[in-house]
Amino acid sequence: MKKILILNYEFPPLGWWAWVVSQKYAFWLAKLWNKVTVLTTWFAWEKEIEEILNLKIIRIKSKRKKAFQSNPIEMLSWAFKSILFLKKYLKNNDFDISIGFFSIPGWIVARYINKKFKIPYIISTHGHDIPWFYPEIMKKFHILTNWYTKIIWKNATKILVLTSDMKKLADNFWNKQKNVIIPNGCDSDFFYPDQKKKSDKFNIIFIWRLVDQKDPFTMLESIKKLKSKTNDFMLTIIWDWPLRNSMNLYIEKNNLKENIVFTWWITKENIREYYQKSHIQICSSKVEAMSIAILESLYSSLYIISTPISWNNDMIIDWINWEFFDIWDYNTLANKLFYWSKNFKNLKTNEELIKEQKTKYNRDNIIYTLNNLIKDV
Repeated sequence: MKKILILNYEFPPLGWWAWVVSQKYAFWLAKLWNKVTVLTTWFAWEKEIEEILNLKIIRIKSKRKKAFQSNPIEMLSWAFKSILFLKKYLKNNDFDISIGFFSIPGWIVARYINKKFKIPYIISTHGHDIPWFYPEIMKKFHILTNWYTKIIWKNATKILVLTSDMKKLADNFWNKQKNVIIPNGCDSDFFYPDQKKKSDKFNIIFIWRLVDQKDPFTMLESIKKLKSKTNDFMLTIIWDWPLRNSMNLYIEKNNLKENIVFTWWITKENIREYYQKSHIQICSSKVEAMSIAILESLYSSLYIISTPISWNNDMIIDWINWEFFDIWDYNTLANKLFYWSKNFKNLKTNEELIKEQKTKYNRDNIIYTLNNLIKDV
């Protein structure tokens, strides 16, 4: 049994997909008889301290104002408040290791308690915090912070990356012996295909944050072109913020309202139903680390039409469960969608492929691998 401290300013109900990863780490490491403490952010109506068997969740009050959005000032506020809290807390509570999420703020806290209390740490990376990942947006940030990243990585016990492509970037930046691939997993028992729920109408799904990185306007351009050829389809966009308003304006201007429906935050059960009744998921991202939404879709036997983003090489078999279009190439995407609008009933569940994927990205296997890393510390 190890005493593990997980440092992530986002933990359910706060945040985006990385909250799921830290939540799974916490619950499943605790089930393996480790004593796990999560230090995260308090939000309205949440308990400041919550204990479930071997798991303890401590929520720190900071400047965070929104459940699904945070800015650097709020992140640094959490880091500062966490350090003040741990200065006192660690005098009477010891840990064998910490796991820090995100360069800002989790790594800051992990490195602090390493220096002050000699607690070794593992860092979990999720794309943007690896130097030269997504340089179009992150170049200035990396130039300014690479000195800090080197210090963090130099003193870390292990550096967790999600994919082989991310490991190549990490290996080029720092000691490749420290970099270990621990992919995302998801609830493979919960997500499964159900052909009885498939819509009789061609259903497309887009389940991404509405931000520039996900490039939703390339997707909308393709839908506009698709509608010029057929009206027999429906697109569901699951998520919100911050491009929702500008997307709505585009949809109204181009008379797409009858073909597109938005949902806001919905339950896991509802997401599963959307997967099961839909036929194709679009991924128009300019860059991606490793999408849990794609993993859930593949488990649910959706066909994916995607840009050739970083983690695909670990996952896909082209033309069996996936096909590509180039970044910004809405014409090719529209042509592929039009083809499938006429042939979507030919999409079949490939049970053998789903089984292989569920084995490769089995959550239990992933947690056992992580647990073995921690035991070696």
